[in-house]
Amino acid sequence: MLRILLMLLLPFALFACTTTEIQDQVKAKNWFAVGEYDASHGFIEKSEKSLQKLSDKFADKSINYAEYLKGYKQALDSYCDIENAYILGVQGMTYRNICDRYPHGWAFYQDWISGRNSRAASM
Repeated sequence: MLRILLMLLLPFALFACTTTEIQDQVKAKNWFAVGEYDASHGFIEKSEKSLQKLSDKFADKSINYAEYLKGYKQALDSYCDIENAYILGVQGMTYRNICDRYPHGWAFYQDWISGRNSRAASM
């Protein structure tokens, strides 16, 4: 029950974050946090070139792509938990097929579709 409550409140906490948060993390060279942010918001993993452009815009030229990938993987494991799929669908969250790399990726997508099409999504 607590887990479901947390999942229902999670989007409100996430909407409090803005791209300013990412800018601050890039300036601080916290590439792990940038990766976590991307995965926890359902974004597709950034390429090293894309991350470099972000760094060029908001910080100096150096990036740590390995740290970004580590943060992304950790948050992706949580995001792609099969129990989250239905709730993400009900909340109308966009799904970018980022869970396809997992054996349960297809099942995740099906649960997301079920949530998206449920009556709860239209309330």
